Amino acid sequence: MIEQQSRISVHKGSREQAIILKALLESFSIMVFEDSSLMSVFNPWGVLIGDVNSVKLKVKDEDYIKAKKIIDDFNAGFYSM
Repeated sequence: MIEQQSRISVHKGSREQAIILKALLESFSIMVFEDSSLMSVFNPWGVLIGDVNSVKLKVKDEDYIKAKKIIDDFNAGFYSM
């Protein structure tokens, strides 16, 4: 049986930003998984627009602290692309 590994979300944002962060994390040998959320939800009163073009980036549990530090450093301007 294949063991399912737990994944933790490290970022939620636009597709463009997710592409940059995914490439950065992968350059540090961190495996990144994308989770594209539903764009809208139907209800009896109409359609509720969700986070259009929103992407969550997830990493394995053991990579979470390292990935979060890399993303925080990127947001602080330590890495230039």
